[in-house]
Amino acid sequence: MSSANSEDRAAALRKVRTVIERMVRDGTAVARSDGSVHDLFPVAVSAAEGEALRGWVVREAAAHTIEVGLGYGLSTLFICEGLLASGDAAARHIAVDPFQATRFAGCGLQFLDEAGLAEMVEHCPEESQIALPRLLSEGRSFDFAFVDGNHRFDGVFLDLAYLGRLVRTGGILFLDDYQLPAVARASAFYVANLGWTIEEISPDDTLHQWAVLRTAKLPDKRPFDYYVDF
Repeated sequence: MSSANSEDRAAALRKVRTVIERMVRDGTAVARSDGSVHDLFPVAVSAAEGEALRGWVVREAAAHTIEVGLGYGLSTLFICEGLLASGDAAARHIAVDPFQATRFAGCGLQFLDEAGLAEMVEHCPEESQIALPRLLSEGRSFDFAFVDGNHRFDGVFLDLAYLGRLVRTGGILFLDDYQLPAVARASAFYVANLGWTIEEISPDDTLHQWAVLRTAKLPDKRPFDYYVDF
């Protein structure tokens, strides 16, 4: 990597880090779209979870990442910080969120713009049950996924079903809100039946516990009637 490219990457990382630190410090946001004031927490991930997200992106040498649930964009900033740290100029991220223009008043996209990440991040303003199969039909693939969308069992189960096919073999799915029974239960099916493994579970947290799953490294050769109770 040339010194000029290295300097550009360092500058981009500083810009992202500045926005992250401001969000964590202030805990509020004013939407440019309508002037509404938003409390970022506890909706946004904690700083500790964000650091874990960034660490896993770097550890996996991920270049193409996806998340369900952009929200206020803090998780996205941490993921993109990891992508920038890895140094792949072609690195890109997709954020699926149908509520960005309503519930969040565009704050997530606003923070991404402030951090200089607008070109790195593709926003899909659709529900995940629509966006994920579309991405699959387009032949898209990813190294890493963050799951923080619909927290009901059926929503989480469906997100994992599609992301398990979108993420590369042996790739990482990082789940937020693992303290919720629906999230833990949905993930248990894939561990018991598809050979996924649990790589990490964070300490107990009533607001934001997380779990890291790795998809199976071998092809799925289950017989048609295979089932393990979970």
